[in-house]
Order: sequence, then structure tokens, then C-alpha cells
Amino acid sequence: MRKNTKWVLWILGLTLAAIFVNFYMNLFSFAYALIAVLLMFFAGWGFLAKLKNDVHQHEDYHKRMHDSAQEDIDRYTR
Repeated sequence: MRKNTKWVLWILGLTLAAIFVNFYMNLFSFAYALIAVLLMFFAGWGFLAKLKNDVHQHEDYHKRMHDSAQEDIDRYTR
């Protein structure tokens, strides 16, 4: 497991533990605030994953178009 993944899992586990402890201690506002932080974290993570996927699709499309144009040029200049 990579070092960064290990840290993310530790932080996620501690946040979940803090949520349960805050609910147990009847500190609902803190618990709901931590839940909101988790939701924002996962939303940001999903946004970055989608952005990375879109960038790769864009690069692949332009590489394919460039290769296709190069093949057309080679075919017609033989």
C-alpha cells in the first residue's frame, strides 16, 4: 500500500471515530459538521478523478486524430 493511501485511511478512520464519539456524547453539531467535511472530501475526490479522466480522454482523442492525419498524409504521398 502506498504511503499516501495509508495516511488517507488513517485520517478517514479517525474522522469516523470522531463522528461516533460526538454522537455518543450528544454533540450533534460537531458530528454533523464532520459528516459535512467527509462529504466535501469525497465530492472533491470525485471531481478530481473525473477531471483526470476527462484530461486523459482529451489527450487520447487528439493523439488519435493526429495519428489519423499522419496516416492520411503518408497514404497520399506514397
